[in-house]
Amino acid sequence: MPLPFPLAWTALRRLTPVLLPLGMLCLSCGEDGPSPPPSGDEAGWVTGQRSITRRLETGDVRARDTTGVIDSLSVLIPQGETFETRPVIVTGEGTFRFENVPPDTAYYLKRGTGTYVVTGHRQLELDEFILGREGVVTVTAALPVTMTVDGLAPLDARPQFEMVAPNAGAAGQFLLEGEPPPGSTQLTAQAGHYRSSFGRQEVIDETRGDRLYVLQSQPSTAGDLNYQSITRALTLTQTTFQTNGQATPLSGTFEPVAMKEATVDWRRSSFEAHRAAVHPLAVPLGTSSVRHTLILAPAPGGVAQGVVGYAGELLSGSILASSQDVTATVVYGDPYPATWGVVANVVHRYQLPLRLRGTTGTVGASLEDHAELQAFLSRPVEARLSPPTRLQVDGRDAQQEHDLTSRTPLLTWEPPTVGTASVYDVRIFRLYKEPNEPDFTRTETVATLLTAQPQVRIPPGVLQPEQAYAVRIGAMLTPGVDLTRSPYRLNTLVDYAVAEALTSVLHAP
Repeated sequence: MPLPFPLAWTALRRLTPVLLPLGMLCLSCGEDGPSPPPSGDEAGWVTGQRSITRRLETGDVRARDTTGVIDSLSVLIPQGETFETRPVIVTGEGTFRFENVPPDTAYYLKRGTGTYVVTGHRQLELDEFILGREGVVTVTAALPVTMTVDGLAPLDARPQFEMVAPNAGAAGQFLLEGEPPPGSTQLTAQAGHYRSSFGRQEVIDETRGDRLYVLQSQPSTAGDLNYQSITRALTLTQTTFQTNGQATPLSGTFEPVAMKEATVDWRRSSFEAHRAAVHPLAVPLGTSSVRHTLILAPAPGGVAQGVVGYAGELLSGSILASSQDVTATVVYGDPYPATWGVVANVVHRYQLPLRLRGTTGTVGASLEDHAELQAFLSRPVEARLSPPTRLQVDGRDAQQEHDLTSRTPLLTWEPPTVGTASVYDVRIFRLYKEPNEPDFTRTETVATLLTAQPQVRIPPGVLQPEQAYAVRIGAMLTPGVDLTRSPYRLNTLVDYAVAEALTSVLHAP
């Protein structure tokens, strides 16, 4: 990721790389009564459904599913160290099934080339909520913008402006070219560009109902916590981004945003107590990096369906990675409609020197706690979950570097010692070097697996010959949500906790 701090929430929601695309649907699985047992061929069926609902500022609308998710599905049935494949059968608009899946057997639901859910459910729900309308145009290059505005809070040396357009699923930053005079309260034809948090720039279109929020954030402190929070806002309803290389002009008067207070009882020592379980070599991030963080973020349209998409942050801050507990009172502005919700989270990040021999580089892991703001503030913020322990690969200590004997090894672990995991998010990274940087180890995610069991066999085709890998296993607490039945809810959870552990470097044969 790391990019400017507003991208941190994107990382936390695991947008890239992610297990599944953004979004969720409120999954109604209540029934009038128990279903009769299947008979004949149906005893070997797994059935599923998928729909798309888009969240707009004017409300939710049902949309066509153009993602191709259903067509990319298959089922893998474990047979010892091998797997049998079952293709998807499309049975209607948004419905599908798999046949000849033995009853009472856990199987791997595979999407695309590297996404798996290990489950025993015979009915799957892949419904998805997405923030923003259909047909949003995106471009690769940053979009030039000029800003002529007044009503600003006095500018510091490095002013920060966020830009959010929920109707277009857009969120990012207005990055200035040059520095305006410190103390200024206005800008005249200030050049800059819009850069999205998602790696591509969304083209805002007023004719499609897009509303653009331009937000001024300012720095503040609460003890050792340094943070940025929204203080002023400008709402524009008649703006269309130009894509012909010409700058889009933005103008208007910023208005102060009503400020709110939040006091967080952050029991940071309860997170630090589990650092050794992350990995014996885990260390806090250095003082020049993003350290332990606190984020307050808006939830467009409310949280009844979870956090639908990403719309920037109301407040983002960090604190040095030490173990002291802290009670911090922060102040932030919320310019959005009262119907929107607010969610909060803390993240404790650690890094490990997992790298190819003779190079530099690190791999990260974290402990996190997330909740709706009022619930978050009503209790101590502490580690509700500890990392999984006793990581093993084919019966050997996986937190020691190993040469594997198989490219389909069995990973096992023991549950957390604090809290009860609902599911485990297993993420496999390949370690590699670029020719132009032979002394630095890079990482890429090659597979992700969700499982409720404390073990998983890596499917064939994930590990490639003579390549090096590391595996991150995250225990997740997801009250009331079964991700092995409804995996698209992963990225829109409101109430959850995560505690990750890492293997050492594993070399494929």
